[in-house]
Amino acid sequence: MKIASKWKVLFIVCLGIFMSTLDGSILNIANPTIAKSLAVGLQQIQWVVTSYMLAITATLLFLGNLGDKIGSNRIYTAGFLGFTLGSVLCGLSHTLSSLIAARVFQALGASMLMATGIGIVSNNFPPDERGKALGLTGSIVGIGNMTGPSLGGFLVARFAWPTIFWINVPIGVLAFFLAWRYLPRQEQASSDRGFDPVGIILFGLSATILVLSLSAHAGLDWNLLILGLLLLLAFYHYEKRSPQPLLDLGLFKVKTFLFGNILGFIIYILQNFMYFLLPFYLERLLGYSPAQSGLLMTIPPICLIFTAPLAGSLSDRIGPARLTSVSFLLASLAFVVFSLMNAETGPLHIILGLVIFGIGMGCFGSPNNSSILGAVPKSKAGYTGGFIATIRNFGHALGIALSASLFTWFFTLNQNFLTYEQAYVLASHRVYLFAAALSLTGLLVSLLTGALRGTPAETVAVKES
Repeated sequence: MKIASKWKVLFIVCLGIFMSTLDGSILNIANPTIAKSLAVGLQQIQWVVTSYMLAITATLLFLGNLGDKIGSNRIYTAGFLGFTLGSVLCGLSHTLSSLIAARVFQALGASMLMATGIGIVSNNFPPDERGKALGLTGSIVGIGNMTGPSLGGFLVARFAWPTIFWINVPIGVLAFFLAWRYLPRQEQASSDRGFDPVGIILFGLSATILVLSLSAHAGLDWNLLILGLLLLLAFYHYEKRSPQPLLDLGLFKVKTFLFGNILGFIIYILQNFMYFLLPFYLERLLGYSPAQSGLLMTIPPICLIFTAPLAGSLSDRIGPARLTSVSFLLASLAFVVFSLMNAETGPLHIILGLVIFGIGMGCFGSPNNSSILGAVPKSKAGYTGGFIATIRNFGHALGIALSASLFTWFFTLNQNFLTYEQAYVLASHRVYLFAAALSLTGLLVSLLTGALRGTPAETVAVKES
């Protein structure tokens, strides 16, 4: 591939990453305003985000496989069109139910982008540049997440909240044209794997029910949790016997693939304990305006912009294990800092936690994704990218549901004997300590599996099978 061509590919993929991360980070800041406008609470407004994540989670593996079969470039190009049309529908919504339905439609377009984007980048860069290229995509994640909160705070303060969706339209139209015109045809797999409607339904139902089990107002719904786990088990057993399975069980024999995705699942759950909950704390308890809250929430993405390329390049030389361990260690420390907040907490305390968290997140994504993609055949890059994105979105959905449910449960219990302010602080304290404990669990897994996730040389070796 010509040098100019691979950078065109990276630019087009980065446009999709920027658009989707901009949308998500704007929405995190706008959630309190939308909840107030639609007269709903935190438990209800979470479904604007959770429904989007679940729709993506349920379709990513299928779309990743479809991209391997007919060309990831086609799926990625169609994704721009679907996401843009979904944004228009979101902008036209005026009720919670219509907004959730529009977000599901928008999610289908986002799923096309997420399922194929990093696989396209991986296939178009040589192994010794893959970490650097994926590090640059990590920087774009940071730029999108950095732009979203400040822009979202400005838009919801000056205009009606639907404007946060209209901003996607011109970006989406431009990106669709560029992808249609310049994305090269991607390598296709000869297998018919992936056309598995029963598997898609079983996985989608299990994911949805598991999230619902964590979204109960009074705490964990054990009946739904057991049902979700049984459906997940049924999905696994069905895939073992399916002639055209959605799940590529052979890849789970690759230790880098297996443990890299386990670590990713943990880190993505953790992210929304900060991204989803903190704006509510800043605005409802500390009295920050959406613009002020948005400005503070740009700090982690700014850190990510600088950290992700460095981490990606460093992983090409020293491997991913040390960097993922550093990521979990910093995330644990950040959640401890957040757990110490109270009603008089000043901005410097919050900034400290956000800086530590941002650097930690920057150390994770590029090294982990590069190592996973480097351990699988190029013909399965679309599937692998879709699987990584499935794990990410399932983790995000569970993280939002779990953090919102835990906070609501602790807050309700605390209100029985404390003032609103005291109950809010104590509930936040306990939720962030829970997140710190989960992050330390991730650190332990990272340390124990570091040797199994490959050396730098093994990471860049593409094993065709």
